[in-house]
Amino acid sequence: MILKFNGPLQMQINDIARVAEFMWQKGWAERNAGNISVNITDHIGDENRNLPAIVRIPLYHTVPELEGQFYYVTSAGSRMRDVARNPLDQGLVTRVAAGGKSIDIIAERDLPPTIELPSHLLMHQVFAQEAISHGLSVSAGRRTVFHTHPTELIALSHIKKLQNTETLTNTLYQMHSEVQMCVPRGLAWVPYEQPGSMELARASIKDLKNHRFMLWERHGVLATGTNILEVFDAVDTLNKAAQIYLYIHMLEK
Repeated sequence: MILKFNGPLQMQINDIARVAEFMWQKGWAERNAGNISVNITDHIGDENRNLPAIVRIPLYHTVPELEGQFYYVTSAGSRMRDVARNPLDQGLVTRVAAGGKSIDIIAERDLPPTIELPSHLLMHQVFAQEAISHGLSVSAGRRTVFHTHPTELIALSHIKKLQNTETLTNTLYQMHSEVQMCVPRGLAWVPYEQPGSMELARASIKDLKNHRFMLWERHGVLATGTNILEVFDAVDTLNKAAQIYLYIHMLEK
């Protein structure tokens, strides 16, 4: 189906494209690395709410809190450089169907969603529960999940003495004064689990209520928040601190 673009929806899709371009330019998205999902319910517009499903995909994990929510999701195998050029050629718009047992792809093509979609939806479910507990609508809470491969942060994940949340966070705070301002809750440490697995998703959501950013051992960063551009900025700041750490240790040799 053809999505009808209103101003807010177009701006949100444009922001997703900008972040995908930044990820590629920084070398954080080699080959088809990285994935993005954004709750676009508040931007979808009445003209798109009842679009028929191109295809319905059952979910292994029921997410009833997300019923009726709309998400932009990058497709499986998509490259961020291509998402930047045309987000709806390399991604899809989905609607969570009744009971949260499946999703409907409503635009623009029948593409397979990222293999990380079950993980993303688990995280969006946490955001929904968080929003509801504060008396807010689901889409008023955290709306963005993106995963990327910042080189220097991945390098830090190999250093044994940094492999816990407290030490990792304090080290990055000491490297650059902006980090604590941008990431006041710190960077959570998540030990290695198979990429794309539900084990990794479950390991991540354990810390998701207290942290917005996580470093997956030997893998990359999981970043969450409300505005995708601000979430990217925070990851960029974290990675700058990691660069400084590595520079210092190179100079000390």
